Amino acid sequence: MLTKIQNSYLSLPTIQEYETKEFLSWGIEKMNIPFYWSKGITGSGIKIAIMDSGVNFNHPDLSSNIQDGYNAINPNNLPIDDYGHGTLMTGIVGSKHNGIGIKGIAPDSQIYPVKVLDEFGEGSFLHIQKGIEWCIDNDIDIINMSFALPTDHADLKSSIKKALDAGIIIVASVSNSYDGKSGFPASYDGVIAVTSVDSNFRKGETASLDDIDFAAPGVDVITTSSDLKYQYVSGTSIATPHITGMIALMLQESFFNERDLFEQLKATALDIGEEGYDSEFGWGFIKIK
Repeated sequence: MLTKIQNSYLSLPTIQEYETKEFLSWGIEKMNIPFYWSKGITGSGIKIAIMDSGVNFNHPDLSSNIQDGYNAINPNNLPIDDYGHGTLMTGIVGSKHNGIGIKGIAPDSQIYPVKVLDEFGEGSFLHIQKGIEWCIDNDIDIINMSFALPTDHADLKSSIKKALDAGIIIVASVSNSYDGKSGFPASYDGVIAVTSVDSNFRKGETASLDDIDFAAPGVDVITTSSDLKYQYVSGTSIATPHITGMIALMLQESFFNERDLFEQLKATALDIGEEGYDSEFGWGFIKIK
């Protein structure tokens, strides 16, 4: 979920500047993502499903690594973004390093837009389940779910478990509930639940305080917009693809020979709240140390 832009803590480039130059976002810099890029690790070979409202395939900063994906609402159609949210999420992970706009975290990953949200940003449990089934059938490595539902649903929980049992990593945003509950699927066991922070590691003002695993950049973040330009946005949903992209880089490097994924993420987390785990930031801010 997104909110309007919050108070800026940085001197941020204008939207027009992004159309002629390329910038490194504050979040990617603080996560130390360029360390991976310097080693040639860009997400190559990793299959990521952005389960959302689709994507604008024509955005100049998105490339041929954006696959046809799947439209769970109208399976005969491409997953075109008629709401705008999915294109925002896709840019964080998959924007090209091409001299304009932004640098995506995992620009060489294979990104599959899976449309489960309609032109109003709404979706049914059935469409989400169909999207998950498609991901299982197509050997997706990571599913990014930048939305939160307020209530549990037995069939959704079953579908999530089926995907996890198939070896798919699921990363989901906690709710923008202003210190309330995190919602679903973030609260399900095995799902990596993500909250938002600003450039000073302050909790995003809309974020929940429940069932949080990790924190990531989610305030005043620049990304690709469905009008073929760029947009500053804030919210828990924009934090989630930062961790999805980070995991893609870690998977390419085969980072999990000695520890499982969750433990390795904990090992990379910067403790920014109370010592150890806390309800505001989970295990902390994910970065490469």
